[in-house]
Amino acid sequence: MNPSTESAAIEQAQEQLTSSFIALCGDPDDTAAAARADGALHTLDVLLATDAP
Repeated sequence: MNPSTESAAIEQAQEQLTSSFIALCGDPDDTAAAARADGALHTLDVLLATDAP
């Protein structure tokens, strides 16, 4: 993956995780926000693992 594309994807996943976390703080029972947060964490895990040396 192109470094700038990868960086943008990481930033987007971080933003998604942040917004989902904020939503969960407001409503801990929001299953949709929890699913979005889980997906963002998974995406970050994959992106950061592929970036590791």
